[in-house]
Amino acid sequence: MANELTLRLETPIEKLVPAMIAFNNAELMEGVKARLVAYQGKTYDAESINEARGDRSTLNKFSKALNDERLRIKKIYTMPLDKFTKEINEVIAVVDSCTAEIDAQVKAWENGYKERKLAEIKAYFAEVFPAELSAFISFEKIQQLDWLNASKSMAAIKKEITATIEKIKAELATIEALGGDTVAIKQKYFEDLSLANAITEHKRIEAEKQRIAAQEAAMAQQAAEIKSEAPAPVPEPVAEEKTYTLAFKVTGTAAQLNALKAFMSENKIKFERA
Repeated sequence: MANELTLRLETPIEKLVPAMIAFNNAELMEGVKARLVAYQGKTYDAESINEARGDRSTLNKFSKALNDERLRIKKIYTMPLDKFTKEINEVIAVVDSCTAEIDAQVKAWENGYKERKLAEIKAYFAEVFPAELSAFISFEKIQQLDWLNASKSMAAIKKEITATIEKIKAELATIEALGGDTVAIKQKYFEDLSLANAITEHKRIEAEKQRIAAQEAAMAQQAAEIKSEAPAPVPEPVAEEKTYTLAFKVTGTAAQLNALKAFMSENKIKFERA
């Protein structure tokens, strides 16, 4: 098809395109320069302002005439090229229309292939990935961009998944060996499966623990020093109550008198017989 539908010019392009568009360029330039001498450095005043407008109009008309001629020649000169371009584009459009239909089928097949391959990879992942880690590590976290490429075989993909599992197990063992708050460190590791970031988190947690312990120790030491330096409390003197002497006569039974005597003795009230 490529040999049968090759574009072929009936006349070689070198014979169709002239080397240049020749015109009296030098003569025209010299004539313009000679004419412009009369205008260069010319000064106009209020009385000659109309003359200035006339000179400006004359020069504008000359410039416009040159440009109009340029546009006319360009249109004639490029007309064959414009026609050629239009006809070529029409042929290309017909080819592109057919190509688009084929491309749509190719992409549909490729998308279907990728979907089937992705389903197969996910099924293998679910089969071999440790159940105890599935709650923390999703398939998307270990998926590689090139797995869906046609050039990537399932054997190679399975090998990479197995290697990733072994790597995760080894790194989790390393985290366990670190000690400390392994739950928090593992949680950090599960975010991006980076052992380096997990170790950094471990160091941060341990440093924070040491800072808090040092702060608590300093506060305890300060409290002990304050307590040891505080003076012992001095008991306040008990003021002696003023005593009174009262003479009275008591009449009662023997039991009542004995009870009264006992009460006064118990409360340290001095008494004597009259």
